Amino acid sequence: MLLVNPIIDGMNLVAKEGPVVNQRNGVLVLSRTAGAFQQLAKASIPTSPTDVAEIAQALYTALTLPAADRRAKAALSRQMMERQNLTAWLTRQIHDLHAVLDGSAFARARVEGSDPPALTARVI
Repeated sequence: MLLVNPIIDGMNLVAKEGPVVNQRNGVLVLSRTAGAFQQLAKASIPTSPTDVAEIAQALYTALTLPAADRRAKAALSRQMMERQNLTAWLTRQIHDLHAVLDGSAFARARVEGSDPPALTARVI
């Protein structure tokens, strides 16, 4: 089991690297305030970093989870991290930049009363 429990967003690399190097079907217990929670929520056992009783319950759940469930959560978290490589991240960043630029062109056209630019597909 790996507990990643920051009070304020942080420790994202620990939460993401843990599942990749996990060799014993360990379960990730992850704070809802960690930035990685949005990405790993389905593959982890969520907890609140300031609620001691909830943390204790999450740890107990992780330690007593049936082997098949541990295996499934470990495999899911590993798959999620392996799909999120540098290429995927960079592609999303470029896509978002294009969306902002396209949105700006449409906004300018509306303000100026001119025809909006033609939509074109961009392949990265």
